[in-house]
This record gives sequence, C-alpha cells and structure tokens, in this order.
Amino acid sequence: MSVADLWTFKLPTAVTLGNGCVRQLPQIAVAHGARPLLVTDRELVRLPPFACVQEMLPGVPVFSDVTPDPTVASVDALAAQLRAGRHDVVVAIGGGSAMDCAKAAACLVAGNLPSIRAVHSEGVPLGSAHLPLIAVPTTAGTGSEVTPFAVLSDTEKQIKGPIAGDALYPVHAVVDPELTHSLPRKITVVTGLDALSHAIEGYWSRNHQPICDLMAIEAARLICANLKRAAQQPGDAEARSAMSCAATLAGAAFQLPKNAMVHACSFPLSARYHLAHGTACAFTLEEAIRFNAPVMGERMTSFLRGIGLASAEELTALIHELKQLGGLPCTLRDAGIPTADIPSLARESFHPLMRNNPRTMTEADLVTMFERLA
Repeated sequence: MSVADLWTFKLPTAVTLGNGCVRQLPQIAVAHGARPLLVTDRELVRLPPFACVQEMLPGVPVFSDVTPDPTVASVDALAAQLRAGRHDVVVAIGGGSAMDCAKAAACLVAGNLPSIRAVHSEGVPLGSAHLPLIAVPTTAGTGSEVTPFAVLSDTEKQIKGPIAGDALYPVHAVVDPELTHSLPRKITVVTGLDALSHAIEGYWSRNHQPICDLMAIEAARLICANLKRAAQQPGDAEARSAMSCAATLAGAAFQLPKNAMVHACSFPLSARYHLAHGTACAFTLEEAIRFNAPVMGERMTSFLRGIGLASAEELTALIHELKQLGGLPCTLRDAGIPTADIPSLARESFHPLMRNNPRTMTEADLVTMFERLA
C-alpha cells in the first residue's frame, strides 16, 4: 500500500499516558458517570497496583471475579452486577482479561441480550450501545485499552476467540507505567511479546495502512530495545515507560489492520492446552516471521531498519532469547502438547484471522510448522 491508496484511520479512545497519570482518574471518571464500578481480576485485587487505583476512587464497589482467560460466565456475572447497582461507568484495571471482560459487559448491559454467548458463539451482532469504559492497564502487553476487541472463552462450548465492534472501544485509556513496576519477570516477558506480536502482525496484515505502520514500527523498536531490560531490572522506570508506550502503540497499530497467523494459531493453543494468551502468541512468533519474511520484500526491510535490527534472523534470535529469559515454552514438549495432536492443532488454527496473513498458509504448512516446534 502506498500513501496514495484509499485508507481510513480512527481511534475514538482518548489516551492519557505518563508516570503518575492514574491520579487523574477521579476527574476522568466523573466526566463519564456518577456511579462507577471498578473491575479487576482475582489476583490483582490483592496487589499494590489495584490498591493504588482504589485509593483514587475510595468507596467505589468492586467486581473481581474475572478469570485469567475471561469467560462468558464472568461477563454475564459482571453485567448482572452493573445492572443491579445501576452503574453508569466502568473502570477496568488490569491486563487484557479484566479489560476484555469489562468491555464485553459494558456492551451487554446496555443491550437486550441475556448473555454475551449470543454474540460470542451464536452469531448475534454486538450492537452499538455500551456504558462508557475507562481502561487502566497494569501490564504492558495487550493494548486492549485502545482496541475494539474482547477475547473471551466459552467453557461450555470450548470456544475461545474475539468479539469485535466499535462499541468495545474504551472512552479513555489511563496508561500509567508506574503500575507495571511490580510485574514479575515472566509476566513482563509474556505481555511484552504479546505487544510485539501485535506490532508485527498489524504491520504485515493484508489490511495494513500508513498510520498503523508507523505505530507498529515504533512499538516494535521500543520493545526490542527495552523488554529485556524491563524483565531483568523491574524497577527501571525508563524501560517500563517505554514498554507501556509500546504496548499502547501496538494496540493502536493492529486495531484496524487486525492480526494474522500468530493470533489465529494462539486460540487453539489457549483453548486446548491452556497457554496464556501472550505465551500462545509467542509460541509461534519466530516461525511466523520465518514463514512471512520471504514474501514481504522491501516492507520487511523497512520494518527491520525501523526497529534497529539487521535481519529477520536477528529478530527471531532476540525473540527466542526473551522466551528463554521468561521461561516460556519453546517446543511442543515444553508446552505439554503431544506430537500426535499436530494434525488437529493445524486444522483448528484456521481462524478467520488467518486470511490477513501476507503469505497464504495451508494446512500442510501449519503441520510442517508445528513439526519444527516438536
């Protein structure tokens, strides 16, 4: 695509980013409603970042029954509490799980559906109604604070995948890097590689466009330069700030072009083998680069030049080093996946996102890829 081609960019979410910006949360919340509800996950509710946010909004009720992979049941339960309390604004604090659950519930409560399952796995349109949602990320990874997606799991139907629609955009993202300083090494690496996969896939998606390209390159540059340092020196404020900026930029970079093969493959890896989302994306990221780079031509050269690396091999080597640093699985055996499952894993990886891949992927290609990962 050249800049002369037809393209559209939008980002309806206001973004406030910087150290200490969480202190602006009271003013931001009151601008959108009078009866807020705080939403977080089961682990974060006991940790300092949530306490910091709660201090900004004292006395505000809390919903914390969000699982690591947010479920249809969690969304429905949150919507029920929003209705019962007549809340008019949602403040989601945490990683992608808390934000995605809150985004879906904010839409569900404003509509007439009894369960988000109707949208997630039964083909009912999402609609445009939603409560205003303020997203406060405590990880530097998902970019959910600026995207119109929510990834949910339906445990009854054994389906994991995204729902999408403009109603899922938060009205405001409050990105305070100080909230990420206490992240342990593994979570720092997992979420950082998730952000890197967003940047790379937003760039090479068949729907790519110039503004998103620029954000993708800058996000990837920041990650490649700072993720290792943030993981090894968690109190490094400069590295943490760079990672928070990168994660938000990467979210903005893929929210219109959408992801491709890495995320398509991640859904069965999470649904069947319970790999965390970022871990599942990182699992195939090196192989995806090896598969797609040969058809990218000058665009891949420009991407590598922009992020400060000399070759695709240098990028895959860095990703592998980071996975080892974070203790992430690098082989099927590491992930507890039997090689006998490769044919079914390949078949289940054909999520519609696969159509965005710059190089056509066949089932035989996927089998070969997973065999190399054995």
